Amino acid sequence: MNEPSTIELPDGRTLSYAEYGDPDGTPVFPFHGVIGSRLMWSLCDDEATERGIRVVAPDRPGFGASDFEGGRTLLDWPDDVCALADHLDIDRFGVAGFSGGGPHAMACAHAVPDRIRGVSLVSTVTPPETRANADPFNEAVLSATKHVPGFSQTAFASSAWLAENAWPQFRTALVAGSPPEDRAVFDGPAGETLFADGAEAFRGGSRGPAHDLPLVGRDWEFDARDCPLPVDMWHGRADGTVGVDLARAFGDLLPDVDLYLTDDAHYSTYVNNRGAVLDAAATR
Repeated sequence: MNEPSTIELPDGRTLSYAEYGDPDGTPVFPFHGVIGSRLMWSLCDDEATERGIRVVAPDRPGFGASDFEGGRTLLDWPDDVCALADHLDIDRFGVAGFSGGGPHAMACAHAVPDRIRGVSLVSTVTPPETRANADPFNEAVLSATKHVPGFSQTAFASSAWLAENAWPQFRTALVAGSPPEDRAVFDGPAGETLFADGAEAFRGGSRGPAHDLPLVGRDWEFDARDCPLPVDMWHGRADGTVGVDLARAFGDLLPDVDLYLTDDAHYSTYVNNRGAVLDAAATR
């Protein structure tokens, strides 16, 4: 995979990003998951080119080549995104979020709605108000990342070590427990990109993912029910990471939403609907 482009942010941090699709097209900024990076959006290169969309995919702090930012909140992210947009002379842009990138897309819609064209969410993590519908085991893990000191750092440290030192085992760990719909994606043409994407999350160690997971699981600092923009959501009925009942509950909170339920799972919903996800973010 190509090395990322970088910019220096106003506070001196480095932010890394990659571009795909049509360099003269309508800009869309997509955000990766808790284990992920800019690389997952390389899978959209052909779809973006066909649609006249310029994909600008940043790595969040602590992911890829982006510097870690201690104490970061969801509402700090729009500042980084706008700094990147300004650097590229982009005024308005769409946002898309996969999994843990979904709350970050919603933060942009809340903080800078005048700059946002459309909001697309795929396999998104949902706000705390929906968690009564969560899988008990998944919710217990998320609660531990918030309340047990060092839990998140310890949990992700092993993944970071595997990504650096034991590639076959890292691949096995990333797929472990996946439903058939996602296993088919990992075994198919998109698989190598998704494995590289997962490993790139740990380029700088485990601090980025370890900070990100409890961040998207706690209070978002804004009320999704006040979202000033229409939202398009894609979610798989077979998603075992973020259950479909969470997506339905999230949809019920939003004032203007189109929810598309598929027969896919977590990653496969993104892979199989990536063109539509870009379209909705770009065309509002």
